[in-house]
Amino acid sequence: MPRLVVFRGDAVENEISLSGGPVRIGRHAGNDVVLDDSLNGVSRFHAEIRPEGRSYVIVDLNSRNGVWIGGKRVKDKAALMLGVPVTVGAFELALEDDPSGTFDGHAVSPRTVVTGVAVADTGGAVSRSGASVSQSRSTPRPAASMSATNRQILIWSAVAVGVLAICVVTYRVLRRPQRQSPPIVAVVDPAPPVAAPTPQIDVPPPVQDPNKALNEQDLQAARDLIAAGKPADALRDHLGPVLERDPDNEAARELKRTTEEAIAAVKGPKPPKPPTPKPEPELETPGIPRRADESYQEYTARVKAIQVNLAEGKNALEKNEYAVALARFRLVDRDAPKYQGVDALITDATARQQKAVDTAIDSGQQNETAGKSMDARRWYDQALQFNPASVMAREKKAAVVLKMTQAAADLFATGTAAAKVGNTALAKRIFQQVFDQTMPGDEYREKASKQLEQLK
Repeated sequence: MPRLVVFRGDAVENEISLSGGPVRIGRHAGNDVVLDDSLNGVSRFHAEIRPEGRSYVIVDLNSRNGVWIGGKRVKDKAALMLGVPVTVGAFELALEDDPSGTFDGHAVSPRTVVTGVAVADTGGAVSRSGASVSQSRSTPRPAASMSATNRQILIWSAVAVGVLAICVVTYRVLRRPQRQSPPIVAVVDPAPPVAAPTPQIDVPPPVQDPNKALNEQDLQAARDLIAAGKPADALRDHLGPVLERDPDNEAARELKRTTEEAIAAVKGPKPPKPPTPKPEPELETPGIPRRADESYQEYTARVKAIQVNLAEGKNALEKNEYAVALARFRLVDRDAPKYQGVDALITDATARQQKAVDTAIDSGQQNETAGKSMDARRWYDQALQFNPASVMAREKKAAVVLKMTQAAADLFATGTAAAKVGNTALAKRIFQQVFDQTMPGDEYREKASKQLEQLK
C-alpha cells in the first residue's frame, strides 16, 4: 500500500497511508492533511490526491500559489511518481511504496460519543419517582384498602406467634432428661427354609460359527501354497477373506505379516527419505537493526526497501536530480540512520543543490538585466527544478512572468485593435510576436494562437 511522506525542510512532518480514497490537503482544519503554514503559502483547500487506475494523481483545487513538480506548476492535475517530490507552499510531499503494508501515519483514533440518552433516561426516572412519592404522601388511601392491609397484618402476626410457640415446645422437649432404655432382649433368627430342588432344564448345544470352517480351509490353503514355494502374492487371496470374517484371527495375522515381509524382501529396501532442509539462519544486515516486534519477513522487506532507496538516490544524484536524491536519502536516514554514510550523502547533495540553484539564479538575473526575459525565466525554472522549495527562485520567476504577461497583454491589445480596423497583416504580425515572446502554458500565448488560426 503506498504512503505519502510530508517533509518540511529536512524534517518528516507526517506519513499518510493512501488506502484508495481521496485525500484532501490544505491549511483548513477540515482537510485530511492539514499543512500549518504561517506564511499563507498554502491555501485553505489547496489540493487533493485521488486514485486513478493503479496510480495516484494530485489535483490543484484552484490554489493561489499552486502545486509544483520539478519546477513546473501543475495546471489541472498530474500523476504522482515514487520518490518525486511535490511542492505545496513550504512543504514537500513524496509518494513512497510501503513494503510492510502497515504504518501509523494516517490512523484515526476512535472517539467515544456521549449522546446524553442514558443521562436523560436516568433523570426522567428520578423525577418520575419523586413525583410518585409526593403523590403517595399527599393523597389519602381509601378505607377498603386500609382494612385489607390490616387483615394481612393480623394474619402474618398469627403465623409468627404460631412459629414461636412451636420453637418453645421443641426446646422444652429436647431439654427433658432421657429415660433409661429397656433391657435388650436377644432375638434368635429362625432356621433358614430348605430350598426346593431346582428342576432340570435341557440346555441346547451351542451354535457353531459357520465361518470357522471357511477360515480353516483358507488358512490350510495358504499353508499349502507356502509349502509348495508359491510366490507370497498368491497368499493374499486366502488371507484377505479370513481377516474380513475374523479380524482378530491370530494365525491369519501372523501369515499376513510373514507374507508382507517376504514381498518387501523381494522388492528391496525402501529408498531413504531426503533430508529435511535446515531453515536458513535469520541474519541481520549490518547497519539496519531488526525491530523488537518485527518478523523476519517484514525485516527483510524493509531492508530491501532501504537499499533500493539508497541506490536510486545515488543514481539521481549522478544525474543532478537533487530533489529526488535528497528525498530518497532522507527516507533511508529515517529508517536506518547513518546507513552506509547516508548522512554524508545528504550533506553533499544539499551543498551541490544549493550551488546549482545559486548559479541558475545568477544567470537568470544577468539575462533579466540584459532584457532577455525569456532566457531569465528559463534559468529560474532550472533553479526550481534543482530545488522546488527555493523561495528566491520562485519569487524571481514570478516577477519575470508578471513582466512578460504585462508586455504580452499590451501587444495583444494592439493586435486586437489592428484586427478590428481590418489591418490583418499588422494583426498577424503582432499576434505572432505575442506567441514568440511567451512560453507554453501562458495565457496570452494561447490567445494569440487562437487569433492566428482565425486570421489565416
